[in-house]
Order: sequence, then C-alpha cells, then structure tokens
Amino acid sequence: MQVREYREPVEMIGHFSAGSVKPCRFRWNGRVYHIIRVSSAWESREGVYPLYHYVVRTTGEDVYEIHFDTSDLSWTLDCHYSEGG
Repeated sequence: MQVREYREPVEMIGHFSAGSVKPCRFRWNGRVYHIIRVSSAWESREGVYPLYHYVVRTTGEDVYEIHFDTSDLSWTLDCHYSEGG
C-alpha cells in the first residue's frame, strides 16, 4: 500500500444532519470526486476545536483521508492510499 500525503484544501459538499456531517463529494485540483462510501470516521482536537476525520472511497475505487476543521469550517485532503507500483 502506498500513501501520499497532501494536506491541501478541498471544496466539499456534505450532508449535515442531527449534529453530524457526511461528506458526499469534493473538488481537488479541478476534478470532482464522488464519495461512494465512508470507511471510517473519528474525531480529534486541535485546542478546543474538534476535527472530524474521514476515510472515504470514491467512484474510481480510490481511498482518501480528509478532515473537517470546525475552527474555520474548512476541509483538507490529508492523504491518498493506493496499491503500490
């Protein structure tokens, strides 16, 4: 498994409901990625502000780790997981 770290901002469309958020699709480097499944999710903290982390699978079977920062309401692409090669 190969992991590439990015830590780059993305534009996200998500579904907010009952105090939680489900990421639906994001735009990164001019391309839109449709999320077909959230594989895992967890919360961490940066000071008093929670960060919501997600590992998501897109329609191209790619796997990305992203997070939502509640201090400034921004989304970040943390890394991309792919088969080595």
